[in-house]
Amino acid sequence: MSSSQVSQLLDTAIQAHRRGDIKAAIPEYQRVISLAPTNSVAIQLLGACYLQLNRFALARESFDAAIKLDENYGDAFHNLARLDEAEHDLDAAEKNYRRAHALMPSNADTVFSLANVLKAKGTLAESEQLYRKTIELSPSYAPAHRQLARLIDHLSVDDDIQAMEALITAPSTPSNAKMHLAFGLGKCFEDLGLFERAMTYFNSANRLMRDQLRFDINQWDKEVDHIIASFTPELFAQAAESPNTKAEPLFILGMPRSGTSLVEQILASHSKVYGGGELQNLNIAIMANMDVRGYPQNISKLDPQQLALMATQYLDSLSNIGEKPAVVSDKKPDNFKLIGMIKLMFPRARVIHCCRDPLDTCLSLFKNHFSERGPFYSYNQRELGQYYLGYQRLMRHWQSVLPGFVYDVSYERLVQDPAAGIRGLLELCRLDFEPACLDFHESKRSVQTASAVQVRKPIYSKSVLLSQKYGADLDALKIALGYSI
Repeated sequence: MSSSQVSQLLDTAIQAHRRGDIKAAIPEYQRVISLAPTNSVAIQLLGACYLQLNRFALARESFDAAIKLDENYGDAFHNLARLDEAEHDLDAAEKNYRRAHALMPSNADTVFSLANVLKAKGTLAESEQLYRKTIELSPSYAPAHRQLARLIDHLSVDDDIQAMEALITAPSTPSNAKMHLAFGLGKCFEDLGLFERAMTYFNSANRLMRDQLRFDINQWDKEVDHIIASFTPELFAQAAESPNTKAEPLFILGMPRSGTSLVEQILASHSKVYGGGELQNLNIAIMANMDVRGYPQNISKLDPQQLALMATQYLDSLSNIGEKPAVVSDKKPDNFKLIGMIKLMFPRARVIHCCRDPLDTCLSLFKNHFSERGPFYSYNQRELGQYYLGYQRLMRHWQSVLPGFVYDVSYERLVQDPAAGIRGLLELCRLDFEPACLDFHESKRSVQTASAVQVRKPIYSKSVLLSQKYGADLDALKIALGYSI
């Protein structure tokens, strides 16, 4: 086959890839590679497809092969860094983004991605410089404007704000870019104490984001109903003794934006704790050892061997994380749905439930843009309130059927008296006090959540009862939560 025909096949694969038809693109790329084994472009793009499908081993194999063929292939280094991020190896991600940036100095996507990694690692000054470099390279790069707004505190209507306002009002700015800009401008005007103007932007941002999503909040209520009906007192009374009775994994859970990142940052400052972040390991272990299509109604059919396999697989997966401390914290907020499974797998687990004022929690969610993985309920005040009520209902159930298993930690009390709160938190986790936990903001660990900037600061109280500043602008949320207005 001629080189022009191979190029046509590659173009067909790329077109399918751009349409989002990954299943069609993969065999086309494979066909090109079978005909032209040294075609580094096809190999690299095949890796990008595997990355999109979370097939990480195949993705790495493809990127490594492309780089072996062309050691100056900037896109391959960029996508290899994306893979490193997905696998929570931010040191490797930084190294590969820097290599990609050296090869493609004018590529705004690479500069932006490197800025995100440095922000997660706490290198905030360079992160700010790189967000500004991204905007210099591409002035309409809306996500960079949003991230820059989140990174710094605004004291006046400065050039950054004026640039965003000019972009958001430009007829040529697409709606998705306006969404990012509106989230950024909302943050800026909140900094300035102009709460009504801030909420105007937050409302616009959330409306634009919600319009992109297919999500039915009523399915959440049904999910809660099923969990409550399935995890009964009788189930726990009849459960066979777990073979992992001595294992004490540490879970930090609750609503997003309720203080989970703060609690993990404090605990991860302890010499015997490694902050694992928002791990998928528990879900993966459960899904690998039961038919999750029937979950949770089929929970009573689980046998002790299945539970033992789940527990062993989960513990084994933690052994590959971090620097082999005594315990790895698992800070996936919505593990609150799985507290019943945690109890069955690990009767002595340490489960920390982060609690915060409902309005403050929901407002903090409403002000933030999240990844394509969600949460999806946070972009509408009514849906946000409805989700929160379902969360409260489920937590009341766990406290009822598993008394004493879950430890509540109040964000407000932790902020009001950090020293006492931190000592109490360490006692709950059966850890000795270490002074480094009081200086948690000086930790060099990476944080890949919306709280990446906040946890680099000492505990502050300005977010406590911040919702009161917004008054009637939160009436829809208050009604959904059952408040009187």
